[in-house]
Amino acid sequence: MTRPDIGVFGSGAWGTALAITWARAGARVALWGPFPDEMAQMAATRHHLRLKDVEFPAGLQTSDDPTQAFAAPLWISAMPTQVTPEAWRGLLARTAQRPELVVHVSKGILQSTHQTLSQALGGVLDMPVGALSGPSFADEVSRGVPTAIVLALPATVSEDRAKALQAQLASAKLRIYLSRDVVGTELCGALKNVLAIAAGLVDGLGLGYNARAALITRGLAEMSRLVEVLGGQSATVMGLAGMGDLLLTATGPQSRNRTFGELVGKGHTVDAARDALGGQVIEGMFTTEAALDLARTHGLDLPIAAEVLRLLHGESPEEAVRRLMTRSLKSE
Repeated sequence: MTRPDIGVFGSGAWGTALAITWARAGARVALWGPFPDEMAQMAATRHHLRLKDVEFPAGLQTSDDPTQAFAAPLWISAMPTQVTPEAWRGLLARTAQRPELVVHVSKGILQSTHQTLSQALGGVLDMPVGALSGPSFADEVSRGVPTAIVLALPATVSEDRAKALQAQLASAKLRIYLSRDVVGTELCGALKNVLAIAAGLVDGLGLGYNARAALITRGLAEMSRLVEVLGGQSATVMGLAGMGDLLLTATGPQSRNRTFGELVGKGHTVDAARDALGGQVIEGMFTTEAALDLARTHGLDLPIAAEVLRLLHGESPEEAVRRLMTRSLKSE
Protein backbone atom coordinates (compact mmCIF):
# COMPACT_ATOMS: atom_id res chain seq x y z
CA MET A 1 0.00 0.00 0.00
CA THR A 2 1.28 3.48 -0.85
CA ARG A 3 1.22 6.11 1.88
CA PRO A 4 -2.33 6.15 3.30
CA ASP A 5 -4.43 9.29 3.43
CA ILE A 6 -6.02 8.37 6.76
CA GLY A 7 -4.86 6.16 9.62
CA VAL A 8 -7.65 4.75 11.80
CA PHE A 9 -6.60 3.47 15.22
CA GLY A 10 -9.23 1.13 16.64
CA SER A 11 -10.91 -1.76 14.84
CA GLY A 12 -14.32 -1.76 16.51
CA ALA A 13 -17.48 -1.47 14.46
CA TRP A 14 -17.52 2.34 14.43
CA GLY A 15 -13.90 2.89 13.48
CA THR A 16 -14.17 0.20 10.81
CA ALA A 17 -17.42 1.63 9.43
CA LEU A 18 -15.77 5.02 8.99
CA ALA A 19 -12.70 3.42 7.42
CA ILE A 20 -14.96 1.58 4.96
CA THR A 21 -16.80 4.80 4.11
CA TRP A 22 -13.63 6.78 3.41
CA ALA A 23 -12.05 3.97 1.41
CA ARG A 24 -15.24 3.55 -0.61
CA ALA A 25 -15.04 7.27 -1.45
CA GLY A 26 -11.52 6.80 -2.83
CA ALA A 27 -9.22 7.42 0.14
CA ARG A 28 -6.36 5.10 1.04
CA VAL A 29 -7.08 4.01 4.62
CA ALA A 30 -4.90 2.01 7.04
CA LEU A 31 -6.92 0.45 9.88
CA TRP A 32 -5.01 -0.69 12.96
CA GLY A 33 -6.34 -2.93 15.71
CA PRO A 34 -4.53 -4.35 18.76
CA PHE A 35 -5.64 -7.98 18.48
CA PRO A 36 -3.56 -10.05 15.99
CA ASP A 37 -6.10 -12.86 15.51
CA GLU A 38 -8.94 -10.45 14.87
CA MET A 39 -6.92 -8.38 12.42
CA ALA A 40 -5.69 -11.48 10.60
CA GLN A 41 -9.28 -12.68 10.18
CA MET A 42 -10.35 -9.28 8.87
CA ALA A 43 -7.46 -9.24 6.42
CA ALA A 44 -8.31 -12.74 5.19
CA THR A 45 -12.10 -12.36 4.93
CA ARG A 46 -12.27 -8.64 4.09
CA HIS A 47 -15.16 -8.36 6.54
CA HIS A 48 -15.69 -7.18 10.11
CA LEU A 49 -17.37 -9.58 12.53
CA ARG A 50 -20.07 -7.05 13.44
CA LEU A 51 -20.47 -5.69 9.90
CA LYS A 52 -20.68 -9.05 8.20
CA ASP A 53 -22.60 -8.05 5.09
CA VAL A 54 -20.14 -5.32 4.07
CA GLU A 55 -17.01 -6.17 2.11
CA PHE A 56 -13.96 -3.98 2.59
CA PRO A 57 -13.14 -1.70 -0.36
CA ALA A 58 -9.79 -2.18 -2.09
CA GLY A 59 -8.41 1.02 -0.54
CA LEU A 60 -8.79 -0.29 3.03
CA GLN A 61 -5.91 -2.26 4.55
CA THR A 62 -5.99 -3.79 8.04
CA SER A 63 -3.16 -4.84 10.35
CA ASP A 64 -2.14 -5.26 13.98
CA ASP A 65 1.09 -3.46 13.01
CA PRO A 66 0.49 0.32 13.22
CA THR A 67 3.35 1.22 10.87
CA GLN A 68 1.12 2.01 7.89
CA ALA A 69 -1.41 3.94 9.96
CA PHE A 70 1.41 6.00 11.50
CA ALA A 71 2.44 7.12 8.01
CA ALA A 72 -0.89 8.86 7.34
CA PRO A 73 -1.06 12.67 7.66
CA LEU A 74 -4.39 12.39 9.51
CA TRP A 75 -4.96 10.08 12.47
CA ILE A 76 -8.44 8.99 13.56
CA SER A 77 -8.70 7.64 17.11
CA ALA A 78 -11.52 5.10 17.41
CA MET A 79 -10.77 3.20 20.61
CA PRO A 80 -13.02 2.80 23.68
CA THR A 81 -12.97 6.03 25.67
CA GLN A 82 -11.69 4.69 28.98
CA VAL A 83 -8.59 3.03 27.47
CA THR A 84 -7.78 5.65 24.85
CA PRO A 85 -5.20 7.85 26.67
CA GLU A 86 -3.13 4.88 27.85
CA ALA A 87 -3.40 3.20 24.44
CA TRP A 88 -1.99 6.32 22.80
CA ARG A 89 0.90 6.45 25.24
CA GLY A 90 1.82 2.96 24.10
CA LEU A 91 1.37 3.76 20.42
CA LEU A 92 3.45 6.94 20.53
CA ALA A 93 6.34 4.99 22.05
CA ARG A 94 6.48 2.99 18.80
CA THR A 95 6.99 5.87 16.36
CA ALA A 96 8.58 9.28 15.96
CA GLN A 97 6.03 10.25 13.31
CA ARG A 98 3.35 12.79 14.15
CA PRO A 99 0.46 14.13 12.08
CA GLU A 100 -0.70 17.72 12.27
CA LEU A 101 -4.00 16.71 13.86
CA VAL A 102 -5.84 13.85 15.56
CA VAL A 103 -9.62 13.47 15.40
CA HIS A 104 -11.28 11.08 17.85
CA VAL A 105 -14.66 9.43 17.30
CA SER A 106 -15.23 7.99 20.79
CA LYS A 107 -18.02 9.05 23.14
CA GLY A 108 -17.72 9.35 26.89
CA ILE A 109 -16.07 11.08 29.84
CA LEU A 110 -13.00 9.62 31.50
CA GLN A 111 -13.90 8.12 34.85
CA SER A 112 -10.48 8.76 36.36
CA THR A 113 -10.13 12.46 35.56
CA HIS A 114 -13.64 13.54 34.40
CA GLN A 115 -12.02 14.93 31.24
CA THR A 116 -13.26 14.69 27.70
CA LEU A 117 -10.90 12.95 25.31
CA SER A 118 -9.80 16.17 23.62
CA GLN A 119 -8.76 17.48 27.03
CA ALA A 120 -6.93 14.27 27.98
CA LEU A 121 -5.33 13.60 24.59
CA GLY A 122 -4.15 17.17 24.19
CA GLY A 123 -1.59 16.46 26.90
CA VAL A 124 -0.73 12.97 25.71
CA LEU A 125 -0.35 13.78 22.01
CA ASP A 126 0.83 17.40 22.23
CA MET A 127 -1.11 18.36 19.11
CA PRO A 128 -4.61 19.64 18.25
CA VAL A 129 -7.42 17.15 18.92
CA GLY A 130 -10.84 17.33 17.29
CA ALA A 131 -13.97 15.21 17.58
CA LEU A 132 -16.31 13.58 15.07
CA SER A 133 -19.75 12.89 16.50
CA GLY A 134 -23.46 12.78 15.78
CA PRO A 135 -26.39 10.43 15.11
CA SER A 136 -24.78 7.42 13.48
CA PHE A 137 -25.13 3.66 13.85
CA ALA A 138 -22.03 1.86 12.58
CA ASP A 139 -23.90 -0.75 10.54
CA GLU A 140 -25.85 1.90 8.63
CA VAL A 141 -22.76 3.99 7.93
CA SER A 142 -20.87 0.92 6.69
CA ARG A 143 -23.73 0.12 4.27
CA GLY A 144 -23.73 3.64 2.87
CA VAL A 145 -27.00 4.80 4.42
CA PRO A 146 -27.15 8.63 4.26
CA THR A 147 -25.78 10.06 7.52
CA ALA A 148 -24.95 13.56 8.81
CA ILE A 149 -22.46 14.14 11.62
CA VAL A 150 -20.34 16.96 13.08
CA LEU A 151 -16.60 17.56 12.81
CA ALA A 152 -15.60 19.74 15.77
CA LEU A 153 -12.14 21.28 15.53
CA PRO A 154 -10.27 23.57 17.94
CA ALA A 155 -9.55 27.20 17.14
CA THR A 156 -5.86 26.37 16.61
CA VAL A 157 -6.83 24.71 13.31
CA SER A 158 -7.11 27.40 10.65
CA GLU A 159 -10.38 27.98 8.85
CA ASP A 160 -8.88 26.90 5.52
CA ARG A 161 -7.50 23.69 7.04
CA ALA A 162 -10.79 23.01 8.82
CA LYS A 163 -12.73 23.28 5.56
CA ALA A 164 -10.19 21.05 3.80
CA LEU A 165 -10.62 18.38 6.49
CA GLN A 166 -14.39 18.70 6.27
CA ALA A 167 -14.21 18.08 2.52
CA GLN A 168 -11.75 15.21 2.95
CA LEU A 169 -13.95 13.31 5.42
CA ALA A 170 -17.28 13.98 3.71
CA SER A 171 -18.70 11.78 0.95
CA ALA A 172 -21.89 11.40 -1.03
CA LYS A 173 -23.34 9.31 1.83
CA LEU A 174 -21.61 10.95 4.82
CA ARG A 175 -22.40 14.64 5.22
CA ILE A 176 -20.04 16.52 7.55
CA TYR A 177 -20.97 19.75 9.32
CA LEU A 178 -18.17 21.88 10.78
CA SER A 179 -18.13 23.12 14.39
CA ARG A 180 -15.62 24.84 16.66
CA ASP A 181 -17.29 23.62 19.85
CA VAL A 182 -15.13 20.58 20.61
CA VAL A 183 -15.99 20.22 24.31
CA GLY A 184 -19.72 20.76 23.73
CA THR A 185 -19.73 18.16 20.96
CA GLU A 186 -17.93 15.66 23.18
CA LEU A 187 -20.17 16.24 26.19
CA CYS A 188 -23.31 15.79 24.08
CA GLY A 189 -21.96 12.51 22.72
CA ALA A 190 -21.22 11.31 26.24
CA LEU A 191 -24.42 12.40 27.98
CA LYS A 192 -26.77 11.07 25.33
CA ASN A 193 -25.69 7.54 26.30
CA VAL A 194 -26.73 8.12 29.92
CA LEU A 195 -30.11 9.42 28.77
CA ALA A 196 -30.52 6.52 26.34
CA ILE A 197 -30.26 4.08 29.26
CA ALA A 198 -33.11 5.97 30.93
CA ALA A 199 -35.16 5.91 27.72
CA GLY A 200 -34.64 2.18 27.48
CA LEU A 201 -35.84 1.85 31.06
CA VAL A 202 -39.08 3.61 30.09
CA ASP A 203 -39.51 1.17 27.19
CA GLY A 204 -38.71 -1.85 29.37
CA LEU A 205 -41.29 -0.81 31.94
CA GLY A 206 -43.90 -0.34 29.19
CA LEU A 207 -44.62 3.26 30.19
CA GLY A 208 -45.51 4.39 26.69
CA TYR A 209 -44.56 7.08 24.21
CA ASN A 210 -45.71 10.01 26.36
CA ALA A 211 -43.24 9.09 29.09
CA ARG A 212 -40.42 8.51 26.62
CA ALA A 213 -41.00 11.88 24.93
CA ALA A 214 -41.02 13.62 28.31
CA LEU A 215 -37.82 11.88 29.38
CA ILE A 216 -35.97 12.76 26.16
CA THR A 217 -37.06 16.40 26.39
CA ARG A 218 -36.11 16.81 30.04
CA GLY A 219 -32.92 14.89 29.37
CA LEU A 220 -32.04 17.43 26.71
CA ALA A 221 -32.45 20.15 29.36
CA GLU A 222 -30.00 18.29 31.65
CA MET A 223 -27.53 17.95 28.78
CA SER A 224 -27.81 21.66 28.03
CA ARG A 225 -27.15 22.69 31.63
CA LEU A 226 -23.95 20.67 31.89
CA VAL A 227 -22.66 21.54 28.42
CA GLU A 228 -23.11 25.27 28.92
CA VAL A 229 -21.55 25.42 32.38
CA LEU A 230 -18.49 23.57 31.05
CA GLY A 231 -18.00 26.00 28.18
CA GLY A 232 -20.00 24.39 25.38
CA GLN A 233 -22.60 26.10 23.23
CA SER A 234 -26.39 25.81 23.37
CA ALA A 235 -26.48 25.55 19.56
CA THR A 236 -24.43 22.34 19.81
CA VAL A 237 -27.00 20.81 22.16
CA MET A 238 -29.81 21.57 19.72
CA GLY A 239 -27.87 20.25 16.72
CA LEU A 240 -26.74 16.89 15.39
CA ALA A 241 -24.24 16.22 18.17
CA GLY A 242 -26.85 16.83 20.87
CA MET A 243 -30.52 16.46 20.04
CA GLY A 244 -29.85 14.46 16.88
CA ASP A 245 -27.67 11.86 18.56
CA LEU A 246 -29.95 11.69 21.61
CA LEU A 247 -33.03 11.01 19.49
CA LEU A 248 -31.25 8.23 17.62
CA THR A 249 -29.70 6.58 20.66
CA ALA A 250 -32.80 6.87 22.83
CA THR A 251 -35.15 5.35 20.26
CA GLY A 252 -33.12 3.23 17.81
CA PRO A 253 -33.24 -0.56 18.27
CA GLN A 254 -29.50 -0.87 17.48
CA SER A 255 -28.56 1.31 20.46
CA ARG A 256 -26.65 -0.70 23.06
CA ASN A 257 -27.34 1.85 25.78
CA ARG A 258 -31.09 1.96 25.12
CA THR A 259 -31.29 -1.83 24.90
CA PHE A 260 -29.35 -2.19 28.13
CA GLY A 261 -31.83 0.12 29.89
CA GLU A 262 -34.76 -1.77 28.40
CA LEU A 263 -33.44 -5.08 29.71
CA VAL A 264 -33.00 -3.62 33.20
CA GLY A 265 -36.54 -2.24 32.99
CA LYS A 266 -37.79 -5.73 32.17
CA GLY A 267 -36.23 -7.13 35.33
CA HIS A 268 -32.71 -8.16 34.30
CA THR A 269 -29.89 -7.38 36.67
CA VAL A 270 -27.18 -5.03 35.44
CA ASP A 271 -24.80 -7.95 34.93
CA ALA A 272 -27.42 -10.05 33.15
CA ALA A 273 -28.27 -7.16 30.84
CA ARG A 274 -24.61 -6.73 29.92
CA ASP A 275 -24.24 -10.44 29.30
CA ALA A 276 -27.31 -10.41 27.05
CA LEU A 277 -25.53 -7.80 24.91
CA GLY A 278 -22.52 -10.04 24.49
CA GLY A 279 -20.30 -8.05 26.81
CA GLN A 280 -20.28 -5.01 24.50
CA VAL A 281 -19.19 -1.69 25.99
CA ILE A 282 -22.16 0.22 27.44
CA GLU A 283 -20.68 3.71 27.30
CA GLY A 284 -23.38 5.27 29.46
CA MET A 285 -22.43 3.07 32.41
CA PHE A 286 -18.98 4.68 32.53
CA THR A 287 -20.18 8.21 31.89
CA THR A 288 -22.98 8.49 34.46
CA GLU A 289 -20.94 8.88 37.63
CA ALA A 290 -18.38 11.19 35.97
CA ALA A 291 -21.15 13.43 34.65
CA LEU A 292 -22.79 13.63 38.08
CA ASP A 293 -19.46 14.47 39.73
CA LEU A 294 -18.96 17.29 37.22
CA ALA A 295 -22.50 18.52 37.86
CA ARG A 296 -22.01 18.56 41.64
CA THR A 297 -18.78 20.52 41.22
CA HIS A 298 -20.75 23.23 39.43
CA GLY A 299 -23.86 23.08 41.61
CA LEU A 300 -26.08 21.50 38.96
CA ASP A 301 -28.93 19.04 39.40
CA LEU A 302 -29.17 16.14 36.90
CA PRO A 303 -32.11 14.11 38.24
CA ILE A 304 -32.36 11.66 35.31
CA ALA A 305 -28.65 10.88 35.42
CA ALA A 306 -28.91 10.45 39.20
CA GLU A 307 -31.62 7.81 38.78
CA VAL A 308 -29.55 6.00 36.14
CA LEU A 309 -26.70 5.79 38.64
CA ARG A 310 -29.06 4.31 41.24
CA LEU A 311 -30.17 1.73 38.67
CA LEU A 312 -26.56 0.79 38.01
CA HIS A 313 -26.19 0.23 41.76
CA GLY A 314 -29.12 -2.18 41.74
CA GLU A 315 -32.05 -0.05 42.83
CA SER A 316 -35.60 -0.71 41.56
CA PRO A 317 -36.56 0.70 38.14
CA GLU A 318 -40.08 1.38 39.38
CA GLU A 319 -38.71 3.37 42.30
CA ALA A 320 -36.58 5.44 39.92
CA VAL A 321 -39.67 6.42 37.94
CA ARG A 322 -41.61 7.22 41.13
CA ARG A 323 -38.86 9.55 42.34
CA LEU A 324 -38.73 11.39 39.02
CA MET A 325 -42.50 11.83 38.83
CA THR A 326 -42.86 13.05 42.42
CA ARG A 327 -40.07 15.59 42.46
CA SER A 328 -41.13 19.10 43.49
CA LEU A 329 -43.03 20.89 40.73
CA LYS A 330 -41.12 23.46 38.69
CA SER A 331 -41.45 25.82 35.73
CA GLU A 332 -40.08 24.51 32.45
